[in-house]
Formats: sequence, C-alpha cells, structure tokens
Amino acid sequence: MSIPDILEQFVLKFLSYTAEILPYFLLATLVGAFIQTYVSFGSVKRLLNRRLFSPFITSVFGSSIPVCSCSMIPLAQSINSLSKSYAPAVAFLISAPILSPVILLLMLGVFGWELTLFRFAFGIAFAVVSAYIADLLFRKPPSLPLLASERREENRWQGFKVAFKDTFIGTGKYVLLGLLIASLVSVLIPPSTVAKFAEFPLAYPVIALVSIPVYVCSGEEVPIAKSFLELGLTQGQALTFMLASSGICVPTIMATINFFPRKLVFFYVSLWFIGSILGGVLFDFVVS
Repeated sequence: MSIPDILEQFVLKFLSYTAEILPYFLLATLVGAFIQTYVSFGSVKRLLNRRLFSPFITSVFGSSIPVCSCSMIPLAQSINSLSKSYAPAVAFLISAPILSPVILLLMLGVFGWELTLFRFAFGIAFAVVSAYIADLLFRKPPSLPLLASERREENRWQGFKVAFKDTFIGTGKYVLLGLLIASLVSVLIPPSTVAKFAEFPLAYPVIALVSIPVYVCSGEEVPIAKSFLELGLTQGQALTFMLASSGICVPTIMATINFFPRKLVFFYVSLWFIGSILGGVLFDFVVS
C-alpha cells in the first residue's frame, strides 16, 4: 500500500470515526452539562457516596443508556465530580460501552441468548468488582472540588454554557487526539488481522491487545465479531474482541487522563485487558 493510499484511508477513517462519535459525544456533553447545572445534587451525592451500593447503581445506569466508549466520558466526568471516591465513575465507564440496550439486542439476534446473557452478567459483575478494587487502591483526595450543586436560578443558563464549554473543550481535545491515533492504528492494523491469532496458545491476550487500539463504535463490534467467528474464532475469542474493542479504546484512554490520576488510568486499562481475556476464557471453557 502506497503512502498516498495510507493517507487517504487515514483521512476517511478519521472522518468516519468522527461522524460516528460526534453526535453521541455532543449529546453526552449536553446531558453532563445539564446534570452539573440543573440537577439538585443533595440526594445524588448521598447516593453516589454510599460506597457499598454506588458502583452497582452506576453500572446498571451505564447499561441502560446507548453510548460508546468515547461519548460516555462527559457523563463519567460528571459522576466523578459528584462522588468522594473513584468507584462510581469506574463502574459506569466499564458498563456503559458494552451493555447498552442496542448492543444486547444486536447480540441476541446475532449470537443468541447464551452469549448475550453471559455478556450482560459478566459486564455488571466485572464493573462492580473493578470499582471496589479501584476504591481500595485509589483514594480520591478530599481537596478535589465537587461540582457546584446549588446555583442561583438566574445564573443557571450561564452556568450551563460554562459547563458545556469546559467539558467539550477539556475532554474533547483528548478524544480528538485519541481519534487521530486510533485512525492511524486502524489503517495499519486491519481488524481482520485479529482472526489470524485464533489458533495460537496465547490467542485471547493477543486478540485483546490488538483489539484495544482498533476503535469500534457501540454496536459495531457485533457484526465484526460475527465475521471473525465465521473465519475461525471461538465464541469466547469473539467476546474478548467485543469487550476489548468496544470497552476501551485510545480516545477513551486519552480522555480519562483529564479527570483520573494517571496511575488509575493505567489500572483501568489493565483491568479491561484482563477482563476481556477472562470473559472470553470463562465462556469457552466454563459456560459453553
């Protein structure tokens, strides 16, 4: 492939990714700014700061909304700002991109009820357990400011515009950089390459490692995984690809640096790498 062809595919891939993400990212930014500005946070704060229950609540909330791993960032940032710990945001970040109603319906139609039910149950359990581990390992500094909860009525529109601008620019620049990196990686490493590793002894970790930089939008991974299944992957290996590619991507990694400590970001990515492998192995060797 010549350099002009690579550049052309890179531009097309970047425009395609941007077109897929931008509507969801704008919607999530609007929702996040609305939450920051108009929602009364007294009861919400108390709910999110109940360490025993808040990860389960935010993981279930994440599974109920149709967002991808990038467009969920503004909502995760709002959740993180309202909580005294990182756990609720971690649980939301894990469940939201892999358990939306759209994804589960696609899964049911393409793979049947067994893999669909396993993906949902494993996704919720993985999100909650990961959040509890993060809460034990990473203490949120008390000096970190929470979002202002009680703005005067006449200032709320101005507050909404400020919250939208801060989130869109502050988070958007990391998403943009991540999209550029993901587009380049996607051109240089086609998704079909993953299928070649199916028979390797270390197929699951290799698939997970290659899948993370190959960005797919929420739901897009299902038909791609179906094609991999037809090329020779097991259902568990296909699940590993779906979890790794849709759950965590380069734009998400770049964006979480905006509000998570770098050590927590590394921990979050490592959890996804391990979790996607574990999900595939469990389904192939225990469930299936």
